[in-house]
Amino acid sequence: MVLFTVNEEKCVKCGLCAKVCPSWLISFNEEGFPLVLSSKESSCIECGHCALFCPVSANSLSFLKENEICKKSELPFPSESEAINFLKTRRSIRRFKNEVISKEIFAQIFETVNQAPTASNKQAVRWIVSKEPLETKKIVRLILTWLSEVLAKDPQSPVALLATVMLEKDKEQEDGLLRGAPHVAIAVVPANYKWPEDGAIALTYLELAAHAVGVGACWGGFLTMAIRHSEELRKYLGINDDEHVCGAQMLGYPQFKPVRQFAPRRNININWL
Repeated sequence: MVLFTVNEEKCVKCGLCAKVCPSWLISFNEEGFPLVLSSKESSCIECGHCALFCPVSANSLSFLKENEICKKSELPFPSESEAINFLKTRRSIRRFKNEVISKEIFAQIFETVNQAPTASNKQAVRWIVSKEPLETKKIVRLILTWLSEVLAKDPQSPVALLATVMLEKDKEQEDGLLRGAPHVAIAVVPANYKWPEDGAIALTYLELAAHAVGVGACWGGFLTMAIRHSEELRKYLGINDDEHVCGAQMLGYPQFKPVRQFAPRRNININWL
């Protein structure tokens, strides 16, 4: 199947498709119409720019289904102030309702997450998500087991000091690790992948997509640390030795919501050149 085709009746020969192609694959025939030589097709990263940026929708790609494409003008879009306020009102949630997130809401969230940018469009991020609160509780127990082992091995280590606090919280029947979240989401990439930052970007999309549908999120630092060091926890989660844990988040509906905004922040540190 040919990768790139042009409707010559629509094409206005503006050359925009060639300008937005990140891999410089598009050239032009003698009549001025764009084309991709078959020898270059394997270098396509499937970003879709050449078709999506075309002002007259003249370009088609073999992997891009026309019925899945819509015009940007057809999408509801927030105003500048609405978009900025949406970003600024994100809060880290550490108290959750005893309510699960439905499959439909999860699907909506991860459909958005799937649009997160990745290096050269590699899309190498893999997810592990606990869809049932019981599974999340098992994860908590495995983290506590690991913390107990750390405490017994080296009572003076920084992690051991944390372990003491979390084990005390557990005795009080309080989840200090995952804060009672019904779900967790963990992002992993291949260990030899050159851009593990893709996982952090995807997790940020996750947090914001959750915020958009009323779901609270909090970055799971303890969970991430435990997965990186506990072989038993990695095995339970199905994370292989050849995978790197980029990070994790707790997810659930907020038990409380802020009434006022915004909390003060330190002056941003920028070195202007």
